[in-house]
Amino acid sequence: MAKTKKREDQRYEKKITVGRNPDGSLRRISVYGTTKKELERKVAEIQTDLERGIFLSTETVTFGAVAENWITFFKPLISEKMRLRYKGIIDGHLKPLLEMKVKDLRPMHLQRIINEMAKSGYAQKSMQMVKQTASQVLDHAMQNDLVYRNVFEKLKVPHVESIPREPITEEQRDLILRTWKGHRMGVPALIMLYCGLRRGELLALLWSDIDLDNRTLSVTKAADMPTNATTIKKPKTRAGIRTVPFPNAILPALQWAKNETKSLYVCPNMTTGGIMSAQAYGQAWRSYMHYLNIQAGGKDRSRINPKIVAMEPFTAHQLRHSYATMLYDADVDVKTAQKLLGHADFGVTMKIYTHLSAEKETAGIEKLNEHLDQLLGRTIEDKVKER
Repeated sequence: MAKTKKREDQRYEKKITVGRNPDGSLRRISVYGTTKKELERKVAEIQTDLERGIFLSTETVTFGAVAENWITFFKPLISEKMRLRYKGIIDGHLKPLLEMKVKDLRPMHLQRIINEMAKSGYAQKSMQMVKQTASQVLDHAMQNDLVYRNVFEKLKVPHVESIPREPITEEQRDLILRTWKGHRMGVPALIMLYCGLRRGELLALLWSDIDLDNRTLSVTKAADMPTNATTIKKPKTRAGIRTVPFPNAILPALQWAKNETKSLYVCPNMTTGGIMSAQAYGQAWRSYMHYLNIQAGGKDRSRINPKIVAMEPFTAHQLRHSYATMLYDADVDVKTAQKLLGHADFGVTMKIYTHLSAEKETAGIEKLNEHLDQLLGRTIEDKVKER
């Protein structure tokens, strides 16, 4: 029986036999676990897969079988949200067209999937994620001697110009400021708008993270909501941990909300007082959009009248983008903006600033044209009349 050994990285390892190689020799793989109990569970699950024929032969194993084994047993450190994202990519994009023997895969098989995604209008980031996922699955196949090379590794993803996210309008911003006291998401919306927090960062925010005296809030964690069970995690990168100043204008709203809220969380689940689930957040945000629409003069649908939309709904990320726009308009330098936004990559912040600069230039040219049309148009028209 294979022995369990503890590695230098403190994980437990056991080698198990999963079949035979083409030359007849036994094929063995290493299984890892952070505890002995986890290791034995993974070994038992692989043995169940063996009974189903997943690893019976290198000649017959399919891409889907390798992908299932990779996502189930060999990604122990990723978050549940990321695991579900990988599974969605595998089930939705890869398996339908790559369900063949892994040894028969060629670059053209994945290229066909990527090309179809490009035609359907997918963002470059989405296509890149599909390519990376397929490539990681083949890396796993290589490590287990199922293939000799990763045929997807050098595949190129076509460049697609990304559509920039738009900030909210001035009317929407004024509506948030006017009505923050009337809905439980009013103060959270102010925080995302004027502090640039991501949705997950907001939901994990505690009142103890907000220093009302010094007008700052500390971002040290984020909510992970892959399913309806929410957990707290550290930000993805070190740059996500930051201290953000908030403007004096929202201080009264924060003081009022802190006194009114009986929860430790700034944006709690109203039923339990604990952290929000994905479902609870979705319901709260839809309710908030409905409330803002009514406040803007809209009306609900009735049996005789259609719904009147006086305010277009917006997303939490649009509030964050509006914060980035305000930083740019206030002439905050790009390095400071990167820090306040919690971007690990300077290029991400620079891309936002470049886009905003181009927008400002276009708006300036339009204003110049309007001015010249008014100034020169009359002059030219007068000269034509003189003739």
